[in-house]
Amino acid sequence: MRAKKLISVVLSVCLVMCLFVPMFTASAAIDYPIIYIRGFGGPIYSDNAHPSSENQIYPTGADVGAIFSEALKPCLTELAAGTVTGNYDKYIDELYNALAPIYTDLLLDKNGEASDGSGCGGTGGWINNYDYYNAYIFDYDWRLSPVQLAEELKDFVDQIKTQTGKNKVNIVGRCLGSNIVAAYIVKHEDHAKESLNSILMYMPSAVGINMLGALFSGNIKINSNQLDRFLDYCIKHKAEDLIEDPTTRDMLASLVTFLNQVRVLGVGVDVLQYIIDRVKDDAVPRLALACYGSFPSYWAMVDSDTYEEARDFMFKGIEDEYAGMIEKIDDYHYNVQTKLYDTIKDFEKCGIYTSVIAKYNLPMFPLYEECEETGDMFTGLTELSFGATSAKIERTLPKSYIDSLADKRFVSPDKKVDASTCLIPERTWFIKNLYHSLVPECVDELIYEIFANNGKLTVFDNEKFPQYLNYDEETMTISPVTEPDEAQPAAGTLEKFIKSVFALFTNFFRILTKLMKGEIVIGKK
Repeated sequence: MRAKKLISVVLSVCLVMCLFVPMFTASAAIDYPIIYIRGFGGPIYSDNAHPSSENQIYPTGADVGAIFSEALKPCLTELAAGTVTGNYDKYIDELYNALAPIYTDLLLDKNGEASDGSGCGGTGGWINNYDYYNAYIFDYDWRLSPVQLAEELKDFVDQIKTQTGKNKVNIVGRCLGSNIVAAYIVKHEDHAKESLNSILMYMPSAVGINMLGALFSGNIKINSNQLDRFLDYCIKHKAEDLIEDPTTRDMLASLVTFLNQVRVLGVGVDVLQYIIDRVKDDAVPRLALACYGSFPSYWAMVDSDTYEEARDFMFKGIEDEYAGMIEKIDDYHYNVQTKLYDTIKDFEKCGIYTSVIAKYNLPMFPLYEECEETGDMFTGLTELSFGATSAKIERTLPKSYIDSLADKRFVSPDKKVDASTCLIPERTWFIKNLYHSLVPECVDELIYEIFANNGKLTVFDNEKFPQYLNYDEETMTISPVTEPDEAQPAAGTLEKFIKSVFALFTNFFRILTKLMKGEIVIGKK
């Protein structure tokens, strides 16, 4: 009888404890409000009034497709004429005539300021709650200097502290938003130390983007192998709206690879590179300053190693005319970008921790010398992660390199990345196969955990969120990276050629089969 009572008591206690298990295993609450600063591309309004369609100037009302369709024939005509005569001036004129109207309302003046008719400021100060972790969105005019925007952010931080009754906030800077965070913590160090609980840099561009530096300095180099990889990814993953059938997309991708293997793609690239080399000194500054080159924010995303070369190239002979712009972009480069690493370390000594989320394993735009680096298509991994060492795309780190490391804990299971060289290796996460502009909710879960732990969470603390995570495009989930990818044959090898021929014919016959079955109908939606 006593045994039965004892068993009953034990079972009762176990039942009661089970009811409390969720309380012990659930994520902790976040103590401080979160300010979320998005990247470039949000709506811009012609004044600081409450957002409405009447005063919206971005997205632009221009019919971009119609403008370029109309400009296509004269552009191609002048390109052909220039190829014969060796003079591409009229071709550049036609490109400019096509590009400039799109940015008429957005263009900043030569001081890097919004002028009459182009909008005057963004919506910094409007509060929107982001559901997943209840963040306050800092909207802003993404054309302006991050240093100027940091002034608005400082006021916004005070506004959120007052509204919530909290003495501190957490802050997330995504892409260009990280540049604004960087300007805030460097330029307003005392205010930031008093106001911040923790910092998250989410796929940051705060220390620059190699591709943008190359474009702004005229160092445009097209790589046919990288063009093959880039088109392969875009056709398979970004062309669903244009080509619904996946087999057809695979067919086009395999055709591009085949053309690259037989050097047809390479010949086209050589011709294009020849034209670029002939026109870039005149075309790049003229075209860039008619659009993104007039935005101090884009200059803030030029990598530190290339900045001075790009500035001198873009403003050669017009330095006095653009003195106000140059002063702004110099201020970010010399007084923020070059001081950021030391500032982050200094904040850490004060108990304000910075975490980083980077992305990798996607092909970069094939437009610059280092384009075979890995990254998120827009930004290379080294910049995204504040210093990671990585293998080139489709490759792994050399065995000799890995063997030489005293601490191998930071090497990715797929052998592509070594995080030990990062500024903050123990608080830098890497997400594989996730495109730059995609910000799925599964990553929000990681962000929540970081802030629930007051920014002190490390890559070793939560087995659900180790340092290296893989993004599954179909399920939109992340899970730990566990093993290397299948080895890829080097470009130009016999193995690569045979694979390209096999893929081409396999997909060709798959399409024929679908056509005969009526699964693909030519000429109809």
